[in-house]
This record gives sequence, structure tokens and C-alpha cells, in this order.
Amino acid sequence: RRQPLNPKLVDVGQLVTGFSDLLRRSLGETIEFRTVVTGASNEALVDASQLQNALLNLALNARDAMPRGGKLTIDISRVKLDVDYAQMYPHMRTGDYVLISVTDTGTGMTPEVKEKAFEPFFTTKGVGSGTGLGLSMVYGFAKQSGGNIQLYSEPGQGTSVRLFLPAAQKEDAKMSAEVATASRAAAIPGGTEKILVVEDDPRVRRVAVSRLIDFGYQVVEAANGVEALDRLAQNDDIALLFTDIVMPGGMTGDELAAEVRARRPNIRVLFTSGYAEPAIAGRELAQSGSWLKKPYTARELAVELRDILN
Repeated sequence: RRQPLNPKLVDVGQLVTGFSDLLRRSLGETIEFRTVVTGASNEALVDASQLQNALLNLALNARDAMPRGGKLTIDISRVKLDVDYAQMYPHMRTGDYVLISVTDTGTGMTPEVKEKAFEPFFTTKGVGSGTGLGLSMVYGFAKQSGGNIQLYSEPGQGTSVRLFLPAAQKEDAKMSAEVATASRAAAIPGGTEKILVVEDDPRVRRVAVSRLIDFGYQVVEAANGVEALDRLAQNDDIALLFTDIVMPGGMTGDELAAEVRARRPNIRVLFTSGYAEPAIAGRELAQSGSWLKKPYTARELAVELRDILN
């Protein structure tokens, strides 16, 4: 049911920080909780009380997914979704957003559960433990606010729910537009090295590969770690491994990077992930690997690659 919203200009970082004590008490003593606010301009036109309600629902879901304790992180930042990202995820619209990522180290979801997670009354909890309305309410709130929601989850690795709220347009929007125009006019750096791209989502991999080819790079692609090692054996001139961190199939991105380095010590590594932080379920990234958080723009990818390869 569409509920009436009362949107006002809200600094999302301040709202979450002020609300964190209640969230911490709701989670209990076995869960380590932290908030990370990046940047000073995280204002959105949103119903503050409904946003708090949505975050409480997400926190309680995370708590139930970590019966033996764990970590919960709420990460707030300003992001720009470009055409590349919209091609990877067709339900997303381009524009400026305030991104709220709620990431836990719990049990995670199977693909079947993830597919139904936003359906009203669908729940994996026992009788009397929940209605299944929590995630569907958050979904409805995000859509009604003009934003969107994404779900990243792997069994045993945890879950990251990403809430995109349209960022408020500041008075200096004209200046920002001029800066953006100048930025686009500047040449995007490219190269000719060979890059091994490892990504299990076919659509995301296709867009990433297409963009890298546009930048001038040679590209070899793989859907998982085992396939990536086969491609590595067939190509002795790979300069960089660009891999997702959490992948199905028994080998994670950091485990793949460690194996690649053991075979080819000179190969550079760039990790990417939809999770809020590079330490997933307590594991740290392999040594000397750089990290690019999704969503990233084409320019951010190009600049990061040149920084590493140079």
C-alpha cells in the first residue's frame, strides 16, 4: 500500500549518526556496529521517519542473519550512476544519489531467496519471527522516494543492501555542471596492456569488457576463479587482474589473486565489489591489491587502472 510520505531536505549522514544509538541497542552486544560517512554533502529530499524505519528493518534483518554475532556497517556516500552502470543494472536510473549501504557478515542468501527477497510476506524466518514485510517495505519506500534498492548477497559471505536516494540539488548546481562538462572533455586515460576480467554476472562483465576495449586495452574474460586460472595459463602477457571479490564456485577474488601472484608475481591486481567494505566476513584483501567500490564510473575505472599499471 502506498503510504503518504513527508519528504524534506535531510542530511542523511547526520540522521544516521543521530539514530545509531537506537540501532546499536536493537542489535545487541554480540554484533559490532559502525557507521561510515564519506563526504560532507549527503543531503536528500526524503521522509526522515520512514528512512529511519527502513534502516531499522534492515538492521533487524541483519541481526537475525547473525545469531552468533558479527559485524554490521552502515556506509553513507554520494555517488553518480552513469550510463555504464545503468547498462549493468537496467532497473537503475542515471543521476546523483546518496547511497546508504547496510552490510552484514551473516549467513547470506541463496540466489533463490535473493530473487524473492522483496516480495511481500516472503520470509525465511520461523513462525512468529517475522512477517516478511520488512524488505518489501524498504523496497516500496526507496521506489516511492524516487530512488532504488540493490541486494548483494552470497551464502556464507553476508549481505549488503544498497539504498539509493536522489541527492538534493544544491544552489551551486550550475558550477557542478560546468565542472562535470570540463571533466568529460578531458581525455579518459587508456592503454594497450592485456587485462584479465573476472566477474560472475554476465551483464556486468559484458559492460566492463566493452569499456576496457574502448579504453584501448586487450581483454581476456572469465566467469569464475577456475576459469580465470585457465585463461592465465593460456596468456603469458596478462598485466593486470580485475576481479570481483565475492564469487560463487568455491574461489573468492582474494584467493584467486593469491594464486595468480604465486604463478605470476608481477601481475597487478584491482578488486571490485558491491559490498560496503573490502573486508568481507573478516577476510582482508590480498596484499597490495587496490579496490574499486561499485558503483564506479567509466572515468574512475580508467584512472584507477592507469594508476596501478603505471
